[in-house]
Amino acid sequence: MIDSVRQTLCITGTDHLEIGGSLPAIAAHLVREVRELRDRGEFPERASVEIDVGPEERLLDILITGLSPDNDPDRRETVSALCTLFELASHANVIDITGAIAPMFTNRILAVDGQGVPFAGLIGAGMGDIHPGEVTCRQLPSV
Repeated sequence: MIDSVRQTLCITGTDHLEIGGSLPAIAAHLVREVRELRDRGEFPERASVEIDVGPEERLLDILITGLSPDNDPDRRETVSALCTLFELASHANVIDITGAIAPMFTNRILAVDGQGVPFAGLIGAGMGDIHPGEVTCRQLPSV
């Protein structure tokens, strides 16, 4: 149910305008972006990315596999992959800078080793330029 629409300042990226607010569409876009970056040598070759949409489509759950403390002891490739994915996902998010309205989605990016144990992560909404925008305030159902 929509409560209201209001004007606010938001962190937004240009991808939001092109992709829209569908998290499955955003996930597919991120997979394409990573593939293009890897083809240009701008994403760690050993890192694979799996993206899932969390419950109620408010969580973008991103796993990075193929890296580990053993094959990336200084974490350079791991941090590069984490930051790149966070930046790409930020381009598709809308975040009210006042914090009064929740971001469109939250990113949970975890790098996991060969046994699936997380060894590095980045959780948050996004970063980027601030623009005027309209934010839809949704009334959450009562529990």
